[in-house]
Amino acid sequence: MKSTAPRVQERTIALVIFALALALYLRTGARGLLPGDAGEFQMAAWNFGLAHATGYPLYLITGGIWQHVWKLLGASPAASLNALSAVQAAAAVALLYLLAVEGIPGSVAMRRIGALVAAAFLAVNPTFWSQGLIAEVYALHALLLVSILLVFQGISRKATHTASPVWLALLVGLALAHHATTVLWLPGLALGLWLVRAHLTRHPLAWILAGIALLAPLLLYLYVPLRATPSASPWYFPQLGSETLTLYTHSLRGFRDFITGRTISVSYYAIDRAWENVGTAAHLWRLHFGYPGLALAAIGVYALVTHKRYALLAVTALGLLLTQIFNLFYAIEDILVYYIPIYVVLALWAGWGGAQLAGGFAQMGASADANGKKAQEPGAPPINWDILGIIIGLVLLYFPMRQLVTYSPRLNQAGATQAQQMWDGILAANPPANAVLVSNDRNEIVPLYYMQNVEGLRQDLTGIFPLIAPEARFGDVAATVQTALDASPAAPVFLVKPMPGLETRFALQAAAPPLVQVVGSAASTPPAQEVNQPFGPLTLLGFDWERAGDNVELRLVWQVDAPLPAGYTTTVQIFDEASSRIAQNDAAAGGVYYPTTLWKPGEVLVERHTLALRPGAEPATLLVGMYTGPEVTPLAPALMIDLSGYALD
Repeated sequence: MKSTAPRVQERTIALVIFALALALYLRTGARGLLPGDAGEFQMAAWNFGLAHATGYPLYLITGGIWQHVWKLLGASPAASLNALSAVQAAAAVALLYLLAVEGIPGSVAMRRIGALVAAAFLAVNPTFWSQGLIAEVYALHALLLVSILLVFQGISRKATHTASPVWLALLVGLALAHHATTVLWLPGLALGLWLVRAHLTRHPLAWILAGIALLAPLLLYLYVPLRATPSASPWYFPQLGSETLTLYTHSLRGFRDFITGRTISVSYYAIDRAWENVGTAAHLWRLHFGYPGLALAAIGVYALVTHKRYALLAVTALGLLLTQIFNLFYAIEDILVYYIPIYVVLALWAGWGGAQLAGGFAQMGASADANGKKAQEPGAPPINWDILGIIIGLVLLYFPMRQLVTYSPRLNQAGATQAQQMWDGILAANPPANAVLVSNDRNEIVPLYYMQNVEGLRQDLTGIFPLIAPEARFGDVAATVQTALDASPAAPVFLVKPMPGLETRFALQAAAPPLVQVVGSAASTPPAQEVNQPFGPLTLLGFDWERAGDNVELRLVWQVDAPLPAGYTTTVQIFDEASSRIAQNDAAAGGVYYPTTLWKPGEVLVERHTLALRPGAEPATLLVGMYTGPEVTPLAPALMIDLSGYALD
């Protein structure tokens, strides 16, 4: 009975920590539909369908079950999946407390202080916290990692209640079935098991079962081809005109490329760029822990060494190192979330450091009393150095609490309704039947898929975006719009929002806001004034000139002969007969959404400029040029066009 009582107490404390963390995450968590990956998971899990590579089968299966259970109680699938991340993140924090309190040596008070420090640092870590607020995979990844470390620690300390290698193998297998970066922890686990090999069972059956437990969860990846069908995952087989886009290829190579992430253009930096990322990594460490937190983590490493916890140190240090090296090289936009396993380790080490610091202070005070170095006045009560150690430990909680105050207003997702409002507005604009809706951003289109496949709304609409398929015709937003026009000549094509610059490539027509209809090519009408003068990689085919009083509306028509090396600004200047400049307009060629870096050979593009003439001045010469950068580097020598030879309005 005595041996189980402390364990029950620690589990009770862990439950309290779980409740507090869950309250924080639910209080600041998103309440509904989200854009991007989170919105995709909200939709894919509900349908038990396919999400983006690498598939995340464990998350989608458990998430779908969770959504359907809560739907019976009236919760929306979007809100309930956000809440699942809160539960998983809170559970990771609670298990980290148990991991620390069961591993840290010393008195119960010091162990609990260290464990509280570790849990607090993780709970309010801004990146980890942010993933507990939305439907994402990283809270579950952290939960599985902490669970693996907890079971491994039981094995290394011969704790019979957690010492089974079967449980460790099962957790590792589940983690591999969830997130591929788990492989980075295998070398550390192998080294740790080798260091504690004397503690491991010699029973062959246990190791056979461990092998089965490791490999069996990998069968979950069969979920990918089984659910990559038009009925289960219709968003992977969108209809574009008479064509069906096949975004998952049913073949061994297609399966391999999907679960390894190759289908999302995985790439890696060269070593020189990776070396530059070291500064970014150092900044992230400081941002998430501050110098005091990092100092505590360093003390924690010292404590692990002095207490000869080499196995746990090997697993955590090697896992941290390999994850950090991978993060330096991996070229992906959301690399910040890949640091969460590193933060888990640093939080654990900080907990060990906090216990070492507080316990060391108490021990020094007690030792001083024992040696008579702290003489007390007659009748004075003895000093309780354990209490002072506890006070020191509680002071250390100031540092994670400061993170709580700093990041709570920044991370709060409770008011994140932009995706819902955007698509409510788009559907309220009532796009025509079978319309194709185009965005420059995948994240903006994902909520449409949710509304179609979860709520059953406007299933006739097609939403597409650049890189929806790895083909040149979807290479950028203009190519995507042109693909929609070519594939669906009878279907109306709309931009889901104004995209300044696309009028360079397309004729646009106002529709019910926020929609903008694409009605054809911007250059369908040839210029009234022909020029046909080469200009570097371009040819100025001609221009249109429309004058209203002292204002001139100028339309330039370009032909692209070769790719342009940078983003350029067009300058248009008008001079009178005395060569005095009487008007000028400079504007980024192609605007925000179709800059010159995207212009393609063979295209005929249109630029429009409005110039205000100096009152009473008469135009004589038109200058057209392009330049880039603050150095105003010209693309080519400016064109000087004598206007006397043209019939101007």
